[in-house]
Amino acid sequence: MKTRLTLWLALLTLMLAVAACGGAADPPSPTTAAPPVKAQATTIPPAAAATAEPVAAQAPAAASACEDYFGFCVTAEATGAVNATGAGGWASSSNTDCTALTAPGAARILELPNLLPAGEQPIAVALTRIGAYTGPGTYVLAATASGGAMPDMFPAVRIGSRAFQGGADTTATVTVNADGSGALATRNLVEMDAMQGATPDPGARLDFAMQWTCQGQK
Repeated sequence: MKTRLTLWLALLTLMLAVAACGGAADPPSPTTAAPPVKAQATTIPPAAAATAEPVAAQAPAAASACEDYFGFCVTAEATGAVNATGAGGWASSSNTDCTALTAPGAARILELPNLLPAGEQPIAVALTRIGAYTGPGTYVLAATASGGAMPDMFPAVRIGSRAFQGGADTTATVTVNADGSGALATRNLVEMDAMQGATPDPGARLDFAMQWTCQGQK
């Protein structure tokens, strides 16, 4: 009996010890939050920063229309039965006085610049004239004249193997400026027989425009 009592007392003591050790757990230590990291602004060095001012584009150097030993620089365009463009020089600048050439005065013939084919430039132009030129201005060409005046002449245009000239329904206007420059606009040139060329097409029509500048004596 005494031995059993002693055993129960020992067991009770052990249970109390376990309860004391396994009781309420120690509260967890408070965790201290790390202070927020302040963002640092990044400074771009001046050399690497993009400039806000746009860079102006460099304009290409202007090209001369033709060599300075020519008296006239001519450009031309044909549309209709044949489409073509051309440019070149005509006459010598050493014999050209631009202002005297176009100065006002008594009625006289004014021959317009010609254009010769060369290299890839396929257009030839000749024979255009104002029959009664009296000074700078705009002239409507006419194939006939009265009162002893010289008739105007429409341009004769050859492009490759085909040639065109004025016909019954052809119209042309010429503008001449005081500095010797000018422009020609022609509509409805008709195809003519070109030696060693194509057989003319009676229905073919060509519109032709030509501009020129006068470079004068150097």
